[in-house]
Amino acid sequence: MTKVIVTTQDELENLIQNSVRKALNEQSDKPETTKTEFLNLKEAAKYLNLANQTIYGLTSKNEIPFLKRGKKLYFKKSELENWINEGKRKSVAEIKKEIEGGKP
Repeated sequence: MTKVIVTTQDELENLIQNSVRKALNEQSDKPETTKTEFLNLKEAAKYLNLANQTIYGLTSKNEIPFLKRGKKLYFKKSELENWINEGKRKSVAEIKKEIEGGKP
């Protein structure tokens, strides 16, 4: 059964405006995922808590993800986060759980 709601034009306008405001607020609360944040050498060194020379060494050995335009080095923050996570070591509990579950 369909309900029919009777309302005035003003009430309907207010309802629509409130719904739009709510939707816009929910949208603005979400983190922006399409924006790529680039860091320069100093910012990357600070972010990783490493010396500038260490960053240069890692880039010369291609051990860290980076971009180069002219003489400038740039780093995607998301790629640096992934690079850090690649160095994660599994705990004894995680290894036991994999063995017991039969997962690689």
